[in-house]
Amino acid sequence: MRKLGVLWLVVALASPTLGDRAEFALGGEDGNPWTIPLALEGEEGGFYTVYGTDGQVLRTESVGTSPQWIGADTLINYADGAMTPSWVDPNLNLTHIVSWDQNGQSQVPFHDLGGNIRVTQGENSAFMGMTLPSTLRAYDGDRTSAMFRIFVQRIGAPPGVGRGFRNNTITNFGAEMPINRIRFYPRLSKTEDAHIIAAMAEPKPDPDTFGEESFAANFLEWYEIGVADNSAPIADDAFTVPKGLRWHKVISSAGLGGYRVSNDSAYSILRSVRENLDVVVDFRFPLRHIRWVAIRALDPVRDWEIAEVEIYGQGFVRKARYLTDILDFGQPINWGKIRWSGQRPPGTQVEIRTRTGTDHNPHIYWEPNAITGEAEEISFDEHFGLPVREREPPLYDRDHWSFWSPPYDFEDGLRDHAQAAAAWADGTVLQSPSPRRYMQLQVTLFATETEAPRLDELQFQLAHSLSASALLGEIWPVEVDDARSQRFTYVVSPDFQTGDTGFDRLEIGTHTQVDTVYHVKIGGVEVDLAAFPPQVLTDRLIVSLDRKLSDPETDRFKQVEVAFQVPVLRFGTEFAGWVYNSDDPDRIKQRVQPGNATFRYAGDVLAVRTQVGGRLLTDVRVHPNPFTPNNDRVNDIAQLSFDVREVVARRPLQVALYDLSGHEVQTLATTQTKTGIVEYSWDGRRSDGSLVSPGVYIYRIRLDTDEGAEEQVGTISVAY
Repeated sequence: MRKLGVLWLVVALASPTLGDRAEFALGGEDGNPWTIPLALEGEEGGFYTVYGTDGQVLRTESVGTSPQWIGADTLINYADGAMTPSWVDPNLNLTHIVSWDQNGQSQVPFHDLGGNIRVTQGENSAFMGMTLPSTLRAYDGDRTSAMFRIFVQRIGAPPGVGRGFRNNTITNFGAEMPINRIRFYPRLSKTEDAHIIAAMAEPKPDPDTFGEESFAANFLEWYEIGVADNSAPIADDAFTVPKGLRWHKVISSAGLGGYRVSNDSAYSILRSVRENLDVVVDFRFPLRHIRWVAIRALDPVRDWEIAEVEIYGQGFVRKARYLTDILDFGQPINWGKIRWSGQRPPGTQVEIRTRTGTDHNPHIYWEPNAITGEAEEISFDEHFGLPVREREPPLYDRDHWSFWSPPYDFEDGLRDHAQAAAAWADGTVLQSPSPRRYMQLQVTLFATETEAPRLDELQFQLAHSLSASALLGEIWPVEVDDARSQRFTYVVSPDFQTGDTGFDRLEIGTHTQVDTVYHVKIGGVEVDLAAFPPQVLTDRLIVSLDRKLSDPETDRFKQVEVAFQVPVLRFGTEFAGWVYNSDDPDRIKQRVQPGNATFRYAGDVLAVRTQVGGRLLTDVRVHPNPFTPNNDRVNDIAQLSFDVREVVARRPLQVALYDLSGHEVQTLATTQTKTGIVEYSWDGRRSDGSLVSPGVYIYRIRLDTDEGAEEQVGTISVAY
């Protein structure tokens, strides 16, 4: 039985009339189970609890789900109150089936690995019903039954010339599993074949599970084993093959004929044997992440059988995924922050993404017009009423749904347990637009064979109340030629209605540190920056207004304009903006939406384009150079800085210093970084703390990405 982990979605209801907050909890003693937001059975997405200002429970509210969507969890383990990728025990037979249906979809005891596998034959669907029932006997855990295949001797031909069953017997795990061993064997006698049973490797089968009669002579003497991962363009079901996929190659009609026919090209052939002498085939191979396993007889010359197919693996699954249903909060929600507690060992990765929408389905369904071929929108029911092969891939409803956010930086969102949880001083701003009624969460966990990340809890900060009924913003210019520091103008136009809480702060995500703030204007009137100084952080700018904007009579569409200078280091950099009240203890921020905020500019966007391609490490600067680390407080430290461009997620970075003979003098950094300005200092000392001799030294900056490594090399001079 699954243990339940813990996930909290904290809904801070900062309504000025209610003055209350709420928590939507998953797992734990009082929260919703992890599986509730998956809504696999069409149920609601759980409930959240509303608290008063004194912390007392006021009421509980239901969270709805989409009637046209379900969530999914693949290879997730919820043991110990956390979310982790599943671990495969090397002694667990992954194909041991406890039950199966007539289509070969089978429930396995290893529930945390997705719940089911499929067993099928590589045949035309017309013959599937004749062969599949006997095939399943090789997966039923009963060593006294077998998948038996006959050989038909050709009349008048030499012995062994005829027709036999050659099609693949296929195991589909539905997801990639870490597999390194495949074992199969015929029905054995617990008396006559006791020596064969005793010689079988761990896990050793119980001799009493075998029958009295021996069918060892029916062992598979000629076989081929093929495997494929998720990239194979193969459908799960022969009867419902979607567009873009196909069924397994049919090697011969009804399994007969087809002498020396090659296997399906989607498979990598691990072993091909035409003179096997082993009654028990126990094939071990280096660990591979496999979804499909195909076993077939190579041109049989007699009857043959398989009593049991056993597949084993070891280690953590490489990729595990958790996807909630579309969660319906009943009204537009102001999404604040997101944070989590967990661990990410070296070599592992956690990708957390969100998206928000204004309706319950992010897809648009369509079919081509019978005459013109142009796309015509159809309903959800009409789409799924079509035969599978006639269903067109749905379009994304970008007018009502945001795209998935980039993965949140794991370190940025970590819970800081030194801070009070209610203060929300930790976490990171939710990147999906708001206010939006609907939200969906996706978590993908990447593991190594021996190490896996884990999420202990994950929290969202939300509010029912809005700072403004609408917030449109745009930036100008929207295109720059290079990564040099540029002047930009950022304009926000708010629309207020009665009940909006208003705002006196504007936060702009700049990704790199702003060089200069030129002015802040409200309705064309400049704010005194000496009295209301902007806060310049390494990746954002926080502007203080000289008053709170909130009045529907006087503040509607009153533009807030900020002029600043900053470099743009990534193509399509979005200068996301948020507004909030400085006197709000929860500091829940409302996202600025791109749009026509001013007639002066025609961009209507918050993203800036720059040149695509080029180096990722640019503009390396050393100052002063040479430097004199003689402790006279003048030029004692050399500053090494550089720009990292076009790197969205953190990637490994190493900065090291060498002498001219190539010996390493000092490692300044072994860390991870992403787009931004990076700076390190050197005091002229070796790793052991001793001062280096005067001379020329070499710096090497290395950034590892998915496309390979990039390096920058230069010199630093030391003088005394």
